[in-house]
Amino acid sequence: MSLELIHEHFLDIMNKKIDTLISKPTLIDSSRTISNVMSALTENDSFDAFCIEKGVTLCVNSRDLLLGKDIANMKVRPFLHPIASLKRGDLVEKAVNILTHNRIRSVPVLDDGNIIGVVRAKDILQLISELDNKWIKANQFFTPNPVVIDKKAALSSARKIMTTKRFDHLPVVDGNKVLQVLTSYHLLQTILPPERVGRKDIGSKQIHKLESQVGNIGTNRMASCYPYDDLSAVVDSMLHSDTTFCLVTLRDSLQGIITYRDILNLLSTKIKSNIPLFIVGMPKEDNANIIKEKFTKTLDKLQKVYPDVQEAKVHVKKLHGTGSRFNYEVSATIITPHQRYMFSRIGFDLSKVFDEISGRIMRLLAKRGKKRYRFSIRKLSK
Repeated sequence: MSLELIHEHFLDIMNKKIDTLISKPTLIDSSRTISNVMSALTENDSFDAFCIEKGVTLCVNSRDLLLGKDIANMKVRPFLHPIASLKRGDLVEKAVNILTHNRIRSVPVLDDGNIIGVVRAKDILQLISELDNKWIKANQFFTPNPVVIDKKAALSSARKIMTTKRFDHLPVVDGNKVLQVLTSYHLLQTILPPERVGRKDIGSKQIHKLESQVGNIGTNRMASCYPYDDLSAVVDSMLHSDTTFCLVTLRDSLQGIITYRDILNLLSTKIKSNIPLFIVGMPKEDNANIIKEKFTKTLDKLQKVYPDVQEAKVHVKKLHGTGSRFNYEVSATIITPHQRYMFSRIGFDLSKVFDEISGRIMRLLAKRGKKRYRFSIRKLSK
């Protein structure tokens, strides 16, 4: 699957203005309890909630709230973190970058310092569904071998998996059979007692629930597809089922999972370079342009010693952090006619992470390139 063809296919969507996609936001107050916030998320059928504090746009979602050790008694303020925003006239490309980088499902839209709406991943999927995507197959973009959890496992195990790996979807199995999918939303609803429970009883009730088995907690409303089903079928199934995931199965065996993020990762930003470079989720950092420029120079150097390189793609995701300091996970894929080379690094300094990946790319592929072409010259000389 050519990244260039994929980019061209979705270019009109990426260049579309967000104005017609703006929908109602879920707004909260930073002084509210987690129970209040969960009620707001439930009422608005939303994953993310937003507020503005001292001129800074803040965000929280169901997955973030699972990190609390005493979520029943806590205010939401410690879980809020800064988030980039949109304005009328911005392009879908900018919305996709914010969604994929922060692993959220909606981006706030501001006007005159106020949150007037959001752009949802679901609405971008609706735009994708209007295209002819039959040539893009599920096995080209799904997440293979997803982590699952046994129905007899404790809810505390599910929470640990979701918070450490930043998953929002965890298939629940009995042997090889998928019974339902546990989401961060369902898990939080289960372990969070109602506010009417006495404060002395809240902590013990939460601990007791975390020790309970997963059982039948989760959703049975599951979209599914086969590895060779096309993107149109996958998106239509997710929209029709009103789910945020699609299970990929083959002969009753779970092969993978597709989420909003997997689909949005197809919508990349093309960077001008000799080797076609596509980036997903690049944050709006002060040195972002410098980072991209340095990486394109690395690819230019690589092409001189390894001319077989056809394309490159980079994913940038924000992981856990404190305050305004976050860990970044950067994954780079170098594509040749013979093989795909994967490189990944995690760190607080995004520029340093890119430098480390660039170094690894040059050390590995430059060496392989020299061996490959030395061998070819010897064959020709015989």
